[in-house]
Formats: sequence, structure tokens, C-alpha cells
Amino acid sequence: MYKEQNILLNESKIKNKPKKNKPFIKNFNNILDKNKDLQISKSKKIPKYLNIILLIFLLFALFIFIFLAVVNIKRITKNNITSQNKIPIAFSLNDNYVYPLTVSLTSILYNSFSDTSYVFYLLLHPDLNETKLKKILALKEKYHNCKFELIHMGKNFSNYPNYYQKSSALYYRLKLPDLITELDKIIYLDADTIVHKDLTDMYNLDMGIYYYLGIPDHDINHFEFNGKRTFINSGVLLINLKKLREANSSVLYKNFYEHHRILKADEYIMNSVFYDKISFLPFKYGLPDFGEGNHITATPFNYCKEFHNYVNCTESGMEADSKNRVITHNCYEDIKWWMKNYTNLTDIGKQWLFYASKSNVFDEICKKYNQFESQCEILKKENK
Repeated sequence: MYKEQNILLNESKIKNKPKKNKPFIKNFNNILDKNKDLQISKSKKIPKYLNIILLIFLLFALFIFIFLAVVNIKRITKNNITSQNKIPIAFSLNDNYVYPLTVSLTSILYNSFSDTSYVFYLLLHPDLNETKLKKILALKEKYHNCKFELIHMGKNFSNYPNYYQKSSALYYRLKLPDLITELDKIIYLDADTIVHKDLTDMYNLDMGIYYYLGIPDHDINHFEFNGKRTFINSGVLLINLKKLREANSSVLYKNFYEHHRILKADEYIMNSVFYDKISFLPFKYGLPDFGEGNHITATPFNYCKEFHNYVNCTESGMEADSKNRVITHNCYEDIKWWMKNYTNLTDIGKQWLFYASKSNVFDEICKKYNQFESQCEILKKENK
């Protein structure tokens, strides 16, 4: 009996024992946790999207900032180059001198300082072919530190004599003070020049009371005006435009020509009218190529001897100037290098061909002067 009661009692306890709620609580808690995670994730998703949008905006703003900074730096750099060291140079040009002029311009640009820019004023003869002119202007695509100002001369000086059967372009330099009124000073170069160094020092030379600075010409021995001998070659000049305008030079030149009918072109007109306002450049700014041309330019000694009565020079000084030359003049005309083979050229002739190789018309020059075919091929490979 006792045992049966215990069994019944235990069965009753088991039946009446409360059910465990752990699985329910656990599941509920899981649901709560999932909802909580969902809420948290939802609450986190909004800032994530905002962060992405903000990041994109910042990157875009940074790109714009960098772009504007680069543009501004380029603009500042360009302005600094043109404003700090801008050198104006004038050339006269007819159809026969397109290649020489292109090489001369190339030599200037090739040897310029990084902070030097050039403004080239081209005085154009009516016979100049427009296609050839475009080839010259295309140099600014290859060398960016330059700009061109074109001045069409029309019939100016068309009734003046063509000395040595050259064109009226010889006289154009006489009109520069009236043609370029915004400048006080300018360099003038003939097309038959090559430039070996930057021209900043030349341009910054103090002209003092003088209207022209140039290189002595051999005609100095045959020219005397009012007891003075200061005859200079007009192929390389530093010109004081301001003083010439003040002196009304164009009128003086015209009156002198009409009265004297000088047949030796611009040089005699210029040297006669301003005989007391002309002086000499250092020789390094316009030496010839020694060893070529007439006996005067055969050696530095001969060249110095020609002028030693009028200019302070010595043979050793002339040799030093030759080694440190800035400009070579008559390197196209007198040398007549195009009639020779490359092996017979002087160092200056070879330099001319080198600068030609740095121009944008080298292929045309090589085709025109095919005796340099082998050297042209070498230079083309070097340029690559």
C-alpha cells in the first residue's frame, strides 16, 4: 500500500510539474536579438549610404581642386616666363629665305633659357608664299616659348634700289620704330644667322645714348661721316626704338635717301643719318665663320686687323669671342655650305645642319640639299 501511494504520488508530481519554458525563452530571445540586429543594421545602413555619398563628393571636390590648381600653376608659370624675360626679335622675310629663317628661329628657341620667351616680329615681303609662312609659324607647336607677330609690308620701299639684287626687304628694319610702337628696344637679326646661346644678356645691354649697337662692317675702312668711322653691319642689331621715334627717324631716312640716292641699301642710310649715335656690340654677338668667305674672315687675326684702328680688339680676344660666340652671321650666304659635302663643312656649317634637324622642316631641307643625305639620316636617328 505504501509503495503504491508513493508511486501514485510521484506520478502526480510528474504530471503536475510545470513545463520548462527555456526553449521558448531562447527562441523569443533569438527573435528579439534578430529584431535588434535588424534595427541596428537598419540604423547603420543610413550612415553608410551617407558616408559613401560624402566620400564621392569629397573625391569630386578634390579632383576639381587639383584640376584648378594645375591650370593655375600653368597660367602662373606661363605669365612668369613671358613677363619676367620676354625678348622681342625682328626679322625681314621674303620667299627666298624661308629655310634659313626657320633654322635661325630654331637655333634661338633650342638654346633659350627655361624662363625666356621670345616674340618674333616678322616683316613680310609681298612675294612670300602663304604655305611657307605657315611652316614657319608651326614652330610654336614644337617650341612653346614663343609667339609670332606678322607685319605685312606691302609696297614699302618698293621703289628703293635692290642692292646686290636682293629685295626691298633689306630696308624694312629702317621702319621698325613706327611699326612696333609698344616697344622701347628690340633685337634685329638677318635670316642668315644662327644663335648659339640665350639672348637675354644681349637684350639687356645698356644702350646709353646710342640708337644702334652692331658689329663693325668692313666698309668702315671706306666710310667716314663728319670725321667719324662707326660703320656697323645691319644684320645683327640692338635697336633703341624709343630714341629713334623721338628723333623721327623715318622722316630723316626718307629725306637722306631722296637727297643722296645712296645705292648701298639700308646700311649706308642708317650709318650716315645716325653716325654719332651708333656704337659697337661685343664681337661675340655677330662673328662670321672664320675660314670661309673673303680674306677678311679667313682667320681671327685677319678679322681683328680689319677693325683694330676703330675697335679695341686683339687676336687672342677675337679667338676667345669665337669660342664663346652667341651669334654667327653670314652662315648661310657667304659660306655657301649647300655647295659642299658634309665632310667639307666648317663647324658652323655643321651646326647649321644640326639646328635644321631640330626644326619642323628638316625633311624638306634634306630633300633640297641631298648631298647631306647620309648626315640627315644620322641626325634623324639621333632625334628619335
